[in-house]
Amino acid sequence: MLADRMLGLPTQATAELERSLKEFVSARDLPLYRIMSFQLGWEDENGEPVTASPPERLYGLVAMATAQAASGDYRPAVEYGVSLELLNNFWQMHGDVEDGNTERYGRPSVWWTWGPAQAINAGDGMHAMARLSLFRLREAGIPPERVAAAVRALDEATLRLCEGEYLDISYQERLTVTVDSYLAMAHSRNGSLLGCAAQLGALASLGETSEIPARLVEFGEKLGTARQISADLNALWKEGDRDQVQQGRLIAKKKSLPVVHAMNHAEPGAKRKLGELYMRRVLDPAALGDVAALLETSGSKDFTINTLDSLLSQADRALESSGLPSDGVDLLKEAARAVVALEARA
Repeated sequence: MLADRMLGLPTQATAELERSLKEFVSARDLPLYRIMSFQLGWEDENGEPVTASPPERLYGLVAMATAQAASGDYRPAVEYGVSLELLNNFWQMHGDVEDGNTERYGRPSVWWTWGPAQAINAGDGMHAMARLSLFRLREAGIPPERVAAAVRALDEATLRLCEGEYLDISYQERLTVTVDSYLAMAHSRNGSLLGCAAQLGALASLGETSEIPARLVEFGEKLGTARQISADLNALWKEGDRDQVQQGRLIAKKKSLPVVHAMNHAEPGAKRKLGELYMRRVLDPAALGDVAALLETSGSKDFTINTLDSLLSQADRALESSGLPSDGVDLLKEAARAVVALEARA
C-alpha cells in the first residue's frame, strides 16, 4: 500500500495490521459483521470477497509509525492500530448517514446499501469493538494499567470527535462562523483521532509512565487539523472530479475554512453573493465553480494555504520538543507531509 511506504514503515506493516484487523472482525459470524466487512473493503454487498485493495489504514499506520519513531519497532502498536481503524470506520459510517453520502471509496455506502438504521447499528458495533480490541493486549502480557490508559485515550478522543461533529453540523446553516471557531471545530473533529493515534503509538512502545505520549498528542492534533484544511482546499480546487464525500459536504453547505474566511473578510459584494448561495436549501453543484472563484478573488484560498503551512509548522515544533530521537522526529515530519497529501474523506 502507498501509506506504509510514505510513513516510513516496512512493506509488511500494512499486511500485519490488516491481518490482525480481519482476524478480530471475522471471529464473529452474524450477518452484522458482514456489513462491517463491506465497510472495511473486504467483501461486496453479497458477501463475496473483493479483489481490490482495501482503503488505506491511515490511523493505524500513524500509530505504528509513531512507535517506529519512538523505539525503532512498529510491531507493539499493531493491536492499537486495529482499535483506531475500527473507530475510524464507526465515524465514517455515521458520517455517511449524517451527510447523506451514497458512496464511499467509489462504491455504495453502508447506509445506501442496508439502510440508515443498520448503518447506525453497525457503526455502534464497531465503536464497541474498537474498545474491546484493546483488551486483547492483556493476552500479550501488557500490564492492565497500560490497557486502561489506552482505553481512556480512545474514549477521550471519541468524545472530542463527537463534540467536533456536533459543531460541524450546527455550523451548517449558520453564516456567522468565525475562523477561530472553525479551526477549533476542525481541531476536535479531525485532530482528535490522529492525536490519539500518535499517543497510542508512543504508549505501545514506551509505556504509560513516559511523558512523551502526552507531548505527541499535540503533534497528531495539529496534523489532523491540517489534514482537514487540505481536504477543504482539495474539495474546491483539486484537479479532476471530486469524490462523492467531498461533493456531499459541499452541496450540503458544510462549512470549510475558505468559505468561513470569505464570509468574514471578503468585500461586501462578494459576501452578498456568497450569502445568497448559502441561503439556499442545498448548493447547486453547478454553482461550485462560482463559489471557488469568489473565494479565490477574496484571498480565501491563499489564507487557507497559509493556515495549512502554519499548522504543519506547529506540528513540527511539537515533535521537536517531544524528546523523541532526532531520527524519529525526522521520520514523523516526513510522515506528516504524507498524511496531509493523502486524500481526506472524513
